[in-house]
Amino acid sequence: MSWTEKLADRLAAKLVTEDTPYTRGQIAHGLEIVLLQLLNLAFLLVVSYLLDAFGEALVVAVVYTLHRNFTGGVHFKSQSACFYIGNALLIGAALLVKYLPPLADAAAYGLVLSVFALSFALNRRYAPAKHTYVEYDESIIKRNRTIVGRLLVFGCLFSLVLVYFSYSKLAFSYTVAVLLQSILLHPFSYRLVGGIEQIFNKGVDP
Repeated sequence: MSWTEKLADRLAAKLVTEDTPYTRGQIAHGLEIVLLQLLNLAFLLVVSYLLDAFGEALVVAVVYTLHRNFTGGVHFKSQSACFYIGNALLIGAALLVKYLPPLADAAAYGLVLSVFALSFALNRRYAPAKHTYVEYDESIIKRNRTIVGRLLVFGCLFSLVLVYFSYSKLAFSYTVAVLLQSILLHPFSYRLVGGIEQIFNKGVDP
């Protein structure tokens, strides 16, 4: 049992009463998710601040998390792998935006439109992922697809407006976050993560 599980279990034990509709295990699981999210956010913001990419990382993280809440996507089984690799991807995306050279308006519009078109296609084909926490039924699938579709349309239009008003870095932060979320829905991402986990498991076998 990890330290986050132990802490969440102790907190859950204090919160459970006879009138609580949830079990100690359910409450502990929810608390652990909150703790992990807070740790992820703190680590991301501190490291991105040290790398002078705080603004880009904040936008990437918010947009990525918003979309992923409705689509799910590939996960590592190991919490430590999720923590380090997940944060590395987000920080890497932020650094990519930070050091992207200035683009002409036509190129910037083309980049935004191309990325959102690809993201829309990936989400249309693969979202929502079957292993998300929500119950997997047709009504939820339709609802989440509708929400994600609207988010993508809004994000595309918003990013184009940002480019028009010379806020290209903000637009690209939004665009890269959507692309990252979309790529992690593709079956290749699942195969890649599965391969990495097999290599890791071989390395830790006694």
